[in-house]
Amino acid sequence: MADGSESLFGSLFSRFDAARGYFSRASTLLGRATFRIRRGTPQETLAALQEKWKLDGDRRRGLTELVATKTGAAFLDEKVEDINRAAFHRSAFLLNAATQLGFVDLPAQFYLALPQLKIAFALANLLLALVAHVSMRQNFKALLDGPNALPPKRILWGLFANPDYNRAVKRSSKPYARLAWTERSLYRPAYFLNAASIFLGAQFVVPPEKLFFPLGFILAKISGVFSTLVMLFDAWRGFRAGEDARAAREREISVYRDLDI
Repeated sequence: MADGSESLFGSLFSRFDAARGYFSRASTLLGRATFRIRRGTPQETLAALQEKWKLDGDRRRGLTELVATKTGAAFLDEKVEDINRAAFHRSAFLLNAATQLGFVDLPAQFYLALPQLKIAFALANLLLALVAHVSMRQNFKALLDGPNALPPKRILWGLFANPDYNRAVKRSSKPYARLAWTERSLYRPAYFLNAASIFLGAQFVVPPEKLFFPLGFILAKISGVFSTLVMLFDAWRGFRAGEDARAAREREISVYRDLDI
């Protein structure tokens, strides 16, 4: 009897360890897919950044010196926010690509045989995820490069305005203009289009009615809930992309207030 109990408990513990290992690997994979740098004080943000990207000695020292100043700390916070936003877009469009492949069949709802449309939606989302990934890497590179050093506002003992200063200020506004355009003209329509296609064409890749009961019933409910959640998520992100575009536009305009005219 004791041997049987020990064998039962040993089997339960081994299964628990195996399940914990699966959950740990799934959590690690989810953490990689949903890249995010924790923000706090400049030192905490820098430590979180170093956890995500292994920085060599020179880069680490450069960023440490950067966050020691008020301007550098603000620059770090701004770039980390941009990195997190781009990483979030990357994860969102990867989720939409998987949803389009597995849970959406828009042509079938209109009795059309166009599998190319399904593949086109998925590839378009993968392309947008690539754009967001490139944007994330560009923001990280801009962070390592540090804020742009501006030339003096005036030359010849302050008698004349320096034209190089105004040109440098205008160049510093270009990333904000690019971000505003991307959020407004690329990400925002893409989220709304994904939400509309999911609303119109939500259907599990395998028709649930062809599966035996209760598996078909369960899959139909799960796919319906999943598609609804992704659709609501896309609608929310579409509105948020519009807000992000306005914020980027305001940051672009604020740069021009420093012009020496």
